[in-house]
Amino acid sequence: MHKGILSGRILWASTRLRRVSLFALLLAALTFSMAAKKVEPPGPHEQFGARAEIIIHDLPYVESMPGKKKLMLDVYSNPHHGQWPVVVAIHGGAWYKGDKSMDNYIYKCKALAKNGYVVFNINYRLAPAAKIKVQAQDVMAAVIWVKGHAPEYGGDPDRVGVMGGSAGGHLAALVAWASDDPWFVPTGNPNSGYDSDVKVAALYYPVIDFDRTLKEVGKGLAPLAHPLFVGKTGKTYHDAMLHLSPKNHVDATVTPTIFLTGDQDSLLLYPQSVEYSKKLQALGVPAKLFTAAGKDHGFTWEYWDPETINSTEEILGFFDEYLKE
Repeated sequence: MHKGILSGRILWASTRLRRVSLFALLLAALTFSMAAKKVEPPGPHEQFGARAEIIIHDLPYVESMPGKKKLMLDVYSNPHHGQWPVVVAIHGGAWYKGDKSMDNYIYKCKALAKNGYVVFNINYRLAPAAKIKVQAQDVMAAVIWVKGHAPEYGGDPDRVGVMGGSAGGHLAALVAWASDDPWFVPTGNPNSGYDSDVKVAALYYPVIDFDRTLKEVGKGLAPLAHPLFVGKTGKTYHDAMLHLSPKNHVDATVTPTIFLTGDQDSLLLYPQSVEYSKKLQALGVPAKLFTAAGKDHGFTWEYWDPETINSTEEILGFFDEYLKE
């Protein structure tokens, strides 16, 4: 092999390795904060105001496609008559990790179920295999499936809300505010007869200004994240940001929204929650801000923490207003 070609390939490999390392650093920064040592819960979910007697695991909301796995969700509910309002729950994990089995999300699902909701806790495809547009389309597909099947589980397809945290909060904001954007085509459900609109949204420590967050958290490494999350750079990237940043969908028609964020959020997301809750209010959209005093990003990781319990109660009050007759 020619020395010049060999040297070029070595340089390319070295550059690629450095970029992968930088990607890893950036993703680590975006992942919600956890204690270095796992803390054992002081008691079960039921001890802290959560209960679901009906739990159904791994229902496919999009059947498997060639080379792809089924997209799954779990159901949390309790015995009841008639139809309860519905919530779709979206886990976090910096768009590249996380799962519907995360214990803090199960707690919130059970807490909502105890208070008269049928909750569908979903998985979605993750980066780098699935770019954020695909993830949003998966989540929108889940809402569509839930509307079509909610009555089978005692849910009302006309009263649906969404809840998510961190990356899941970003995706929940897109569902709540951008479901009418034709740039998003819900995965696998083009002719179901339902849309992915929801009536209310709860956003835990959400990313509202996507590009701003990458720049602030990445400390100058944000350009390296663009291909990972979007797949393109340059004009294509900037065009994508017009759709992928929830801030660009804010107008007087968006869904009533509650923001729940720690004022010590290390990913600098608290100012975004403050800013956009005020913007919605100024537009006449019902919006509320729950401030977790002294709390960092991912403050609900310990479901028994008083602020986790308090924030769940705030969601219940907000959802009751817009989903319960």
